[in-house]
Amino acid sequence: MYMKNGLLKFLLTAAVSVFSLAAWAQNSFKVEAPNVVGQGERFLVKFIASGDVASFARPSFSGADVIAGPTTSTSSFTSIVNGKRTSSYNVTYTYVLEAGESGSINISEASAEIEGSTYTTKPLTIEIVENAQGQTTQTTQAQQTQSQAQQSQAGSAFSNEDDSAVSYGKADLFLRMSLNKTKVVKGEPIIATLKIYTRSQIVAFEDIKWPVFNGFWSQETEAPQNLSFNREKVGNQIYQSAVIRRYMLMPQQTGTLTIDPSEMVCQVEVLNRPQRSRSILDDLFDMDSYSTVRKRLSTGALKVQVSDIPSGAPSTFGGGVGKLSMKVRLTKDSLNANEAASLIVELSGSGNLNLLENPTVVLPPDFERYDAKSTNNFSLGAEGYSGKKTIEYPFIPRGEGEYRIPPVNYTYYDLQQRRYNTLTSDTITVKVGKGSSASSVGGMYVPQTQKSVSNLGEDIRYLKTTIPSLAGGNFLTMDWIYYLVAALLLAAFFVVRKLLSNRIALQKDVVRSRNRKANKVARQRLKAAQSFLTQNKVQEFYEELHKALLGYTADKLSIQRSDLQRDIIQETLLSKQVSAEDAASLISLLDDCEMVRYSPDGAAGAMDAQYRKAAELISRFESKL
Repeated sequence: MYMKNGLLKFLLTAAVSVFSLAAWAQNSFKVEAPNVVGQGERFLVKFIASGDVASFARPSFSGADVIAGPTTSTSSFTSIVNGKRTSSYNVTYTYVLEAGESGSINISEASAEIEGSTYTTKPLTIEIVENAQGQTTQTTQAQQTQSQAQQSQAGSAFSNEDDSAVSYGKADLFLRMSLNKTKVVKGEPIIATLKIYTRSQIVAFEDIKWPVFNGFWSQETEAPQNLSFNREKVGNQIYQSAVIRRYMLMPQQTGTLTIDPSEMVCQVEVLNRPQRSRSILDDLFDMDSYSTVRKRLSTGALKVQVSDIPSGAPSTFGGGVGKLSMKVRLTKDSLNANEAASLIVELSGSGNLNLLENPTVVLPPDFERYDAKSTNNFSLGAEGYSGKKTIEYPFIPRGEGEYRIPPVNYTYYDLQQRRYNTLTSDTITVKVGKGSSASSVGGMYVPQTQKSVSNLGEDIRYLKTTIPSLAGGNFLTMDWIYYLVAALLLAAFFVVRKLLSNRIALQKDVVRSRNRKANKVARQRLKAAQSFLTQNKVQEFYEELHKALLGYTADKLSIQRSDLQRDIIQETLLSKQVSAEDAASLISLLDDCEMVRYSPDGAAGAMDAQYRKAAELISRFESKL
């Protein structure tokens, strides 16, 4: 027994080791950079390698000056989801570039040797926008804050005008629905993309009205839960844009079809303009105040011109619009009588594959035919669906001999050639050998062997012609154990129901839940700050410490994030019987954390003392609040 257990442990360890090595072996090398930048703007270009890098061949840059780099950083990550272990080890090489005055920036390919193999990135071109507004610099947080303040002081326009790049480029925030085609034929795929463009800080969305596609077959193909913003040029401006929804449309009517507008209310954080002039201290200590403004956005209605496909379609037209090809084959090369097989028709290509009708197949009279079964294996692309639709036509030949299956014809409308194309297969000759004899039972023709129909798509089985007998004996319901188990299960049901109802009620109390978890969340962030402390990472330490203190205060005192101001925090603490000294210490510590973002020099020496001070404050608050 001991030897069996030892062998089992060895096999499990070996399997886990092999699986872990396989998980680490997924190497890659890619480049990340913005699509557009403004004149003289500083930005980051990152080359990210997944795996152990032996060497890195630097790229060349034209149209931009290299301010710094490459700086190297590493990270590793391991996760187990549903028993599947995934591990990654990344090495990042970061450059800080400054864009030139005009034209474009060309970045040559870079290469890296990763675990014995060489990986190469593709050359990259970045557009330089002349006199662009709304651009943000990615080098430091202080520069980002200064750029945002300048934009806010210059004024914000939140209008939505007609669908043109010039008009949209005048607004700081707008919603836009774009179509990859506006003149199509009936059934031709269209990709509709709903995006938001902003040069302001978006807080939330509300009162959303999605577009209505009357006269179209529509399917939502992309609905991100978390918006991913990327830089994009509109007119002569640079925006942060994100896809909100993406749809696949196929017009089912002809004429001019209207896509009704999509609308939403967007909450935007804007700077309150001071009456006095700004001073250096205002910029240094972030004395600006912000407020949330609600703005209603609309895409406007869109028109699509849909023309009908030409008249005179052949009888073999199956509704296909796009570009198709066809293959026809048998599942078996040789058959015997009463043996199951299938004729397979594969329609491959791109277009409205999801709306294709099955081709008409003619089988010999001596073939017993069953219902066709289709499977789809296609994905969504810019020209609609692409992939393959497979139709299976099961049959059973009832007599031996040589049979011919006529050609399969299928007609579709070719979008490139703008005409009907008919696909035709070859005539298939089937030689059927002598099979086992069969008999008729109850007026139904039934093969005598189970093997003759057992392979037909695994859904046709040999028919039982006899009546099954039920064995007698004592049933479980005659035993007292049955009633005991039933009573225990019923009691357990009511206990679990009571516990779940209490838990659901507790989870619905959001304020109580935040208050209860405040200390746990703060301790986790303090632990992360301690790790940065041991690594002497000043900026990261103070950012995590600031999150821990501010998050604990908001959750414990039930203060909204937008109301986290120094006077409100101090007044709330004093009303909770917290000493004035502890309240002042918290405000002072928050000021120290914010100060380091702008003046990090000399802050490293105070990190240990401030960490201890934060931990002590949270402990004292926890005993009083």
